[in-house]
Amino acid sequence: MAAHILGTFVAYTIYINVSSLGDGYAASQFSEFNGSFREYGSTIVVSRIYRDFGTFLPGFLAPMALGLVVAIATWHAFNNVYAQINRKLFWACNLFPHFLIWSGASSKEQITIIFGIIVVGFAAKRSFAASRLNITSLAFVFLSLGVIFVIRPNYFVIYFIIFLTSLFAPILHKTKIYRFSIGIWVLTFILTTVAAIFFVSINTTVFSKDMIDWMVGVEYMFLSYDGGSNRHNIQWNDISDFFYNSLWGIPQGFIGPTLIEAISKPVQFPVFLEGIVYLFVLCYLFVRIFKLSGASNMLRVHIFPYYFVALVIVFVSYPYLIFNAGSALRYKQAMHPILIFYPLLILAYAKANNLTRKKL
Repeated sequence: MAAHILGTFVAYTIYINVSSLGDGYAASQFSEFNGSFREYGSTIVVSRIYRDFGTFLPGFLAPMALGLVVAIATWHAFNNVYAQINRKLFWACNLFPHFLIWSGASSKEQITIIFGIIVVGFAAKRSFAASRLNITSLAFVFLSLGVIFVIRPNYFVIYFIIFLTSLFAPILHKTKIYRFSIGIWVLTFILTTVAAIFFVSINTTVFSKDMIDWMVGVEYMFLSYDGGSNRHNIQWNDISDFFYNSLWGIPQGFIGPTLIEAISKPVQFPVFLEGIVYLFVLCYLFVRIFKLSGASNMLRVHIFPYYFVALVIVFVSYPYLIFNAGSALRYKQAMHPILIFYPLLILAYAKANNLTRKKL
């Protein structure tokens, strides 16, 4: 809680003077924002949340209060397995500077983080302790999924997938699905992907006109504003550019500024180092849960669908991370619960489950 209070304080006293909180998300501007959902979509929903909180919590006290909710939600998710968790890794995942800033600043990311933690906490626990469902917990999860769908619909699918596999864990563990080898899972996903791409390419214009229109829209979203971190030299004209740029865009999107940008702007160098550590932790967690899936047949039914959808979500989200390094730092925080906390929880519950079986 102290870390999240500090994150909000730094965001509104130091960070806002060095960089931008983006999209006019200063606390004072939410009280002035008016419009309809049809016109502004999720932005109007978020603005009204902070406007309502701002009526009795002025200034940045409203996002600070919600930052404390992030801390409480994190404690609730990890409380059962904190004794078995890798403490250094846990605190590294919680103390990334930009995670504290964006989970403590008024934004879509802060709201998504809160409800994302609720979903991943439920999913991880349910995957191992498939006891009678708690109606209150289930209601909170459905509410969380609904909020994520409204605010960040592009991330909804991955949260929904891990919810489904955990909800039906008792049934899945009794079927023959959990006996599938890693090769069968990989082959199934490859065939499913090929079949889906073939069907969509034949029956829709997703891989032609629609995709190019979407690419143009994403580029315009960033380059139409005079952002100090805008990248204007990216080749972005057709579908081949989308796949080619993903080779560098995905890892760079999670890092933020490039090495050259960090050298030319010394203020960005600590951000570059933070991004390197973030990408290392992300890769480490994914490798660890992959090894865990190899050792546990039961966990494959949870881990491999998660892997598949996570890779798809990262692949289609990377364009939002490459045109502006500052925006990348903000947008990736909305994925923090699902890409960082969920694997961390799975590893902790697996260790706790193993100790329980050995009666230790």
